[in-house]
Amino acid sequence: MKTLLVFICFAVSIPFSQNANFRYDFYNDSEIYNSAVNISELSSLWLSDQISIGQNDNQKLFVKFGYSICPKKINNINWQLPDFNLGLRVTSNLLISGRFYGFHLDNDAPQIIGSGLHYGFGQNNVWMVSFQKTALNGLKDFRLVSNSFNIERYFSKLFFEFYLGIGSNIYKHTSYYYSTSLPTKIDGKIKYISLKLLFPYSQLKIGLASKLSSNLLLIQIFISKGFL
Repeated sequence: MKTLLVFICFAVSIPFSQNANFRYDFYNDSEIYNSAVNISELSSLWLSDQISIGQNDNQKLFVKFGYSICPKKINNINWQLPDFNLGLRVTSNLLISGRFYGFHLDNDAPQIIGSGLHYGFGQNNVWMVSFQKTALNGLKDFRLVSNSFNIERYFSKLFFEFYLGIGSNIYKHTSYYYSTSLPTKIDGKIKYISLKLLFPYSQLKIGLASKLSSNLLLIQIFISKGFL
């Protein structure tokens, strides 16, 4: 009961943890294109979040809550964005995932919709390859669709689980904001390395993760729990 209460309290706190500004009217014409690319790359990196499953996780349903923090300032703020993932184990080595949630900012109400396939292979499924497609909707100035590919390796230590991975994202940015310096369509690609630590606590797993691309670092804190 205590474990479930901790999980619920942390989950409820996530929607109130965001700090972001997706608006483009903050920039002048000389800045707007590079700023739109920075926001798109950060959004794509954030949307590439996935569920990781250890060798001893025998449940069928997985829920993951958390938030991601970008130390680099964009729009003069350090971004903090909520994360929510659902995973359903179909077979012993195949997982399908979904992301369906929204949150409120001062001027926008972002909505995240996505799904993915995650396939484990190798001895005891220590390798996992993932394909995900996620859309960021509900913004005034743009819409973004991100396709991500990730492969990660599972390592089990005495007191924690360790995941090391590499990934690549392709994103498509559609702008609704009028500026002669900003095209309607921006296509981009980013590559990153990921590191994830999971610490078991009762029936929960408390996690700390990071993703590093050529010019962005994203740090994530989360809790995950298996059911059924």
